[in-house]
Order: sequence, then C-alpha cells, then structure tokens
Amino acid sequence: MRTATAIFLALILTAGVAQAVSPVTVVFGTSWDGAGNDLQSIVDAVYGPGIHITTDFIGAHPFQPDPFYWSDAGFSSLLVKEVAGNRDRNTVGWYLETGVKPASLLNDNIHDGVVFDGPANPGAVKSVNFSGAHTHFGFYMNPNGTGNATNAPEPELFFTNRFFNDKGPNGVAVHAPFDGDVQALVFDISVIKHQPNTWLVCFEDLDSGPNPTPCCSQTDNDFNDLVFEVHAIGITPVIHMTYTDLRKKYK
Repeated sequence: MRTATAIFLALILTAGVAQAVSPVTVVFGTSWDGAGNDLQSIVDAVYGPGIHITTDFIGAHPFQPDPFYWSDAGFSSLLVKEVAGNRDRNTVGWYLETGVKPASLLNDNIHDGVVFDGPANPGAVKSVNFSGAHTHFGFYMNPNGTGNATNAPEPELFFTNRFFNDKGPNGVAVHAPFDGDVQALVFDISVIKHQPNTWLVCFEDLDSGPNPTPCCSQTDNDFNDLVFEVHAIGITPVIHMTYTDLRKKYK
C-alpha cells in the first residue's frame, strides 16, 4: 500500500512547475471607485452570493495551478464589467502560453490577438478559434492602451501568468508574492453558471506591486477594472488535501 509520504511526494512531482505548493498571496486594497463598485459587490450583483473574492481565486489554496492557463481549441468571452479611469483605453487580449514571456505582441491572431479593446462595453462578446485542439493560452492587459500607466510605462503588459509580471513597482517586491505580481484573479464559476469550464477573469489595471494607498496614487488593488467571462477548458487543479488528510486517507 502506498504510504502517505509517497502519495504526498507524488502529488508534488506530478504537479510540476504549474502547481503552487503554498497559496498565492494577494494584497487587496480598498477600491477607489466607491461603494457598490468594488469587485465583491460586482460579483454579488451579477452572480449572487457564494464567491468570496479574497479566498476563492485559483491559487488561493495549496496545490492549485500557479500560474493558471487554459488549454482548448478556442474560447468564447463575455465582457461583464469595467470600472476604471482608463476603461476607454484598457485593452485585453489572449496570447499563446509557452512558459516563456512573450517578447512583444505580434497581433497576428496566431500568437496573440485582441479580445476587448478600449471602446468595448459590458455585454460585448468575442470568440477565438485555434488551429490546435489543445492550445495553451492566457490573457494579457495593456493598461491604458497605448499610453503609459502608473508604474507601467509602454510597452509593459500585465499577464494572467503572474511570473511574466514585474516584481514590485520598480523591479523590487515590497509585499508578497515576491516572484511576480498578481495582476488578474481567476475564479471557477462553472457551478454558478451551470456550464462546465466557465471562468471569471478580473484584472487590476494599475501595477499591483506597491502597497495599496488611499485615492488616488499608486494602486488600490481592487481587481475590478476589467471583468470578463471565459468559456474554455482550464488546467485542472489538484484536489485540496493537506498532509494530515493524506495520512488519514492512506494510513
């Protein structure tokens, strides 16, 4: 019979570099956008109670994928909400996830492409088809479009793969995580939507590296700046089990 230690080590080894043994730390701030416009209020209004933004994002628990990405023949997306001073210029797109940060955007709809541009309004939809059935991809934001953003001068981008984001506001992390800023939260909303493989992606359009401040400098880290749904197969999180759980199960 396999021992608990063997099972525990097997889970770590099979998880590979895409699995976080420890939870990902996200530093949240108080939204500058006023009551009712914070991410929790937006999520509650659209999906009802049940999603806790500070504890339910992918990576909040041990053995969940970090970074998270999708692997499918394509995806469809729905723009849910934009609450940002740069909402008319923020641009979100997709990119091929190879494990290596894209050197630049090609905008060729083969390696990357735009999903929602600045003028897009809530309710906008976009579908993208890939040439491969199991194409790995993620999402990026160009904050403030072609203009500079706070601590993010052009051509800096924010990625769903946090390891592609900088460390802190100027290359030195001032809070956890210390190996790449979290610029987007991803939630599994499949049960709520009654549709498998449905995800909510919530971007912060200011560099999340500084500590959140009162309005309006640096960042508020409210992750409500561009919120959209994605319908595609995501890499599957490993079941949440502590070492104690494993000992009980396999002793």
